Amino acid sequence: MVAKRLLPLLALVAAACASTTAPTPLPRPAATPPPASDLQDFRKELEATYGQLVARDARPVDTAIVDLEAAVSLPIPEHPSVRSAVSLFSGSLKSNIQTYLSRSARYKQMIDGALATEGLPKALAYLPVIESGYSSTLTSRAGARGIWQFMSDTAREYGLRVDWWVDERADPERSTRAAARYLKDLYREFDDWPLTLAAYNAGPGRVRRALADTGASSFWELSDRSALPKETRGYVPTFYATIVIASDPATYGFRLSSPDATEIRRLELEGPLSLKYLAQVANLDEDVVRDLNPAFRRGVLPPGKSAVRLPAPAAALVASRGPNLKNEDAEISVCSLTLREGDSLKRIARSIGTTVDLLLAMNGLASASRLGEGDSLYLPVRARELGAMLQQQDIYYAVRKGDTLHSIAKSHNLTVDELRDLNDLSRHARLHAGQSLLVTAPRSLSAGGM
Repeated sequence: MVAKRLLPLLALVAAACASTTAPTPLPRPAATPPPASDLQDFRKELEATYGQLVARDARPVDTAIVDLEAAVSLPIPEHPSVRSAVSLFSGSLKSNIQTYLSRSARYKQMIDGALATEGLPKALAYLPVIESGYSSTLTSRAGARGIWQFMSDTAREYGLRVDWWVDERADPERSTRAAARYLKDLYREFDDWPLTLAAYNAGPGRVRRALADTGASSFWELSDRSALPKETRGYVPTFYATIVIASDPATYGFRLSSPDATEIRRLELEGPLSLKYLAQVANLDEDVVRDLNPAFRRGVLPPGKSAVRLPAPAAALVASRGPNLKNEDAEISVCSLTLREGDSLKRIARSIGTTVDLLLAMNGLASASRLGEGDSLYLPVRARELGAMLQQQDIYYAVRKGDTLHSIAKSHNLTVDELRDLNDLSRHARLHAGQSLLVTAPRSLSAGGM
């Protein structure tokens, strides 16, 4: 599940592990790093991905902290690729790795608790160093998201909500519990941590096939035979490199931060409710509330009950306002509509300037076929604006001889596709004189104005 922007690093480490010579002691930072040109390419990619996060998350660190518990919880293989990864991390990539290790303090206690619940090694708390740099909002080019870089299907399989409103892959606590269960299941299957880590990165099916095709019995055999993708051959050694560094950070030029002791409470609230209004009630900056609740994709709590994360004093302030905050949020750009006889999703979408697909996604519907009179829909528009939008008068145009879809669309400030959509015309439809075409232009409205 590794973020795709980290793949150049993993491929570089994989290339460095081609040697199968006898193990030697792990290197000090003065060990010769991989080629500078490769590091420069990777550094540019890394800075493009994490640059703003690095600056935002800088924090004081304590020089005396070590994490021996993590080191002893998982045997560290003495393999050349691990030594190469330690050299790489303590050399040209030192600044970035230091940032990720510092950022881990924000989540360390929470992750340790989830791992303990599943009986997993504490060392796994450092897996996000190579997955995401502990960025809850990082999305890879392959679509993996969050601290643990879950793909959507795997996330749903492990109980995470991923839909138009919410993406719990970005929820640090829920995604951590899901990742712990997933890692536990993988270990049950492979009974070996290097193979388990490889399966987490490449998928268990890929590892099963590699073992079956080669007759190998370990990750290191698969790696030496290039039986797994380059990124996976680099992924496992780089994880172990983080454990080596965490167990003795000063030796390699690093520092660990004290775990973040800020008390965060989960508070159950009824939606739709905007994070903007919630921040006002909590007397917090909106960015703080959004940062604590990155799973709410639209900046809005969805219909029904949702748990939000707030600093303890702010949570108490919000709780004191009672359960009806959503009714006080005058600026919320979401409202509900009860369908009447003859209403259609296409007509409603056209009236409020959105698409049928968005309305289906917003309401968790696969199609409009089961909607009927009396059903309710959530719409991405303020309640006070909805009536006027729905009451707009349709405008029709009578086709004349010589008219084309292009000429009619242009004269009414529409695109040809919009004109076709308004009138349910196929691409092969022909016009005829006297034909009546709807030419009401869709309103321009963002998805919920959120």
